[in-house]
Amino acid sequence: RAAKAAGTKISFDLNYRESFWKGREAELRAAFTEIASLADILIGNEEDFQLSLGIEGPEAGGKDLAAKIEGFKGMIARVKQAFPNAHMFATTLREVVSANEHLWGAILLAQPRAIPVLDRIGGGDGFVGGLLYGVLKGFEAEKCLHFGWATGALATTVLTDYALPADEDQVMSIWAGNARVKR
Repeated sequence: RAAKAAGTKISFDLNYRESFWKGREAELRAAFTEIASLADILIGNEEDFQLSLGIEGPEAGGKDLAAKIEGFKGMIARVKQAFPNAHMFATTLREVVSANEHLWGAILLAQPRAIPVLDRIGGGDGFVGGLLYGVLKGFEAEKCLHFGWATGALATTVLTDYALPADEDQVMSIWAGNARVKR
């Protein structure tokens, strides 16, 4: 509330964890609803929005992603209606092809693209970090999503939970699919 009163942009990554909230679902809903009502940016996957905020969405599971994109868009429209103070809504899209390859996208991407996966841990957080970086830099919404997608994809190619891109050009080169060496 203090951040909102001070004019600070508020992002909220719902990041629902069932084991933490087991038996405390009413407390979860009340706390997350209050925070979401203050947020400018809401981020989460289909389970996050459904289980944390009670917003109807597509079946969870990460299979047949192409068929679910419209369901994700409909869910985001319902989130926007329920939380009109927020002006940006995002979700990553993941379909597991194998342990070492996923289709990775974000809600505004036309089609997910195959990415090499060394370690999937950190991909979602990499996306959020890149998305918020773009917001703070004043990028247009689509570029924020592209930047987030690229930083999330980059995070899956290393054994740590985070990636350390050299600069914005490197990240946007990943988004563009540029394999050329830049010297």
